Amino acid sequence: MIDLIHVTKRFGAATAVDDISLSVARGELCVLVGTSGCGKSTTLRMINRLIEHSEGEIHIEGQQIRAFRQETLRRRMGYAIQSTGLFPHWTVARNIGLVPRLLKWPAAKIQARVEELMALLGLAMEEFAGKYPHQLSGGQAQRVGVARALAADPDILLMDEPFGALDPITRESLQEELRELQARLHKTIVFVTHDMDEALRLADHLVVMHQGRIVQQGRPLELLREPADGFVESLLGGEDRGLKEAALLPVSQRMLPLGPRRLARERIGQQASLREALSVMLWRHSERLTVVDDDDMPVGELSLRRLVGARSDD
Repeated sequence: MIDLIHVTKRFGAATAVDDISLSVARGELCVLVGTSGCGKSTTLRMINRLIEHSEGEIHIEGQQIRAFRQETLRRRMGYAIQSTGLFPHWTVARNIGLVPRLLKWPAAKIQARVEELMALLGLAMEEFAGKYPHQLSGGQAQRVGVARALAADPDILLMDEPFGALDPITRESLQEELRELQARLHKTIVFVTHDMDEALRLADHLVVMHQGRIVQQGRPLELLREPADGFVESLLGGEDRGLKEAALLPVSQRMLPLGPRRLARERIGQQASLREALSVMLWRHSERLTVVDDDDMPVGELSLRRLVGARSDD
């Protein structure tokens, strides 16, 4: 869906992005992560030509981006940023309908799309449609920003630190909503963050950048288990990598069938992470947990020994 081929960006004598190559598959959530100034936001903005690349080629569905008019290219891609970029003097409904209006959609189609997206993002039409950005909480404003980015139903969604200014609870909630949204919509998403926990939680394809170059890329578990160098290992959390890996794996991957023994009193859902299971064990002073399904019915058991045993092949 997106290909960057030996792409370089220079600002005068300074090289911000240095000869990077990257492919993002259709329907994939690709996260660019790294320290401040590593070139991740510059890379994102080159994809929709907010910044022009200096060397190399960028392709969208096999076609060079410079073959498109800038306006046409940008309207094919949703763009969500940390500050939301909402027009303060426009209502929520008008902000969401911006791009469809630019594309001259019929008014009835725009209204239907606004209503659809507000429902999808958990924004009640009767409560929020007529509000202005200053009347929204940070999380609500960010949902409106995402809705606006999705308004013209683009195949590609670019997100530049969209949750960076939010409190931890709201941020975690929106991360979960984004994963659920992606499971339904299957957009191709390029997401920039400096928060490694956020990157690991969201990414199908994780790209670590340092000083303008890509130093490692792959599935999150691959990077956790085999970091390319000391920088990647440190960025991934050093000695905390085991806990970060546990946060990515569900209890269902390590549980055993119910045995003849009496069920453990403490319970945990089968879709909870191994990290959550370890936390429950430590908090409740229990070495065994009963694993339950969505209906709270026992489906297996998890022991401390099993939890810290052989890794899953996933």
